[in-house]
Amino acid sequence: MVFNTLAEALTIIQALESANTSICITDTDHKIIYESSKSGYKLNLSPDHLNKLETGFYHSANAAFRVLLNDNSLTTITTLPVLIAGRPYSLEFKQLIRQNTYFSLESYHFENLSIHQIKEMAITDSLTKLYNRRYIDERLPIDIQSSFELARPLSILFIDIDYFKKINDQNGHAAGDQVLQKLALLLQKQLRRGSGWVARYGGDELLICLPGSGKKVARSIANRLREAIEHCPFYFKGKAINITCSIGVQTIFKDSGVVNIAELIAMADHNLYQAKNEGRNKVH
Repeated sequence: MVFNTLAEALTIIQALESANTSICITDTDHKIIYESSKSGYKLNLSPDHLNKLETGFYHSANAAFRVLLNDNSLTTITTLPVLIAGRPYSLEFKQLIRQNTYFSLESYHFENLSIHQIKEMAITDSLTKLYNRRYIDERLPIDIQSSFELARPLSILFIDIDYFKKINDQNGHAAGDQVLQKLALLLQKQLRRGSGWVARYGGDELLICLPGSGKKVARSIANRLREAIEHCPFYFKGKAINITCSIGVQTIFKDSGVVNIAELIAMADHNLYQAKNEGRNKVH
């Protein structure tokens, strides 16, 4: 990642912070020049614990990935090289994956997990198997920055199932869960490989990121997905459930003035609201 100034770096990087993610920037002398101020997230590991529990899983010229396993927490640490104003720095993400769960080094066969499996634990929604909110918070700012550096647009689709509460009320939450699972598979199948990624934002709201796609292409994709969802048969215990979705589309460019992902998602959410106001099963 390359930034022209520290202020520019912090604008992007601070958008990645959450209750479970802390961020630190250090220079080549390991001096901290920025550290998350969120007091609710601390490792609280003694030097003995660090020596015993820290395990390196991956390292390359571009990144390092390791894991800390404590009695009641599992934390992944990813370190990336960045350039700020032409000088090299290290950007470190500490992500708390699990807490308030007892782990035993003797009974928990952590060493049998691959790097891929550990990363998947951190960024995958357990119900739909799509990427989760943590992945959105981390990946979307990076894709925005990369698109801007390449002078390319970036579009997101904000998808919401129409009358999802009614589906749960009439058929039970198990039906709603099954609808979400099938919808997730449908979106992944419909989205062409390499064109973007799909994540569950929360509840029945899904987000698709389309780096490099302009407004016309994004709206075309959104309409294709909307039609595929409308004509896809959904069943629960042999009963047909009619599903439609409303989709808000938002495209940004380097000069759009969008400074963080919260602002981008709010714009897409506004368009989603407009789609629902137009009668649902619409793209706006």
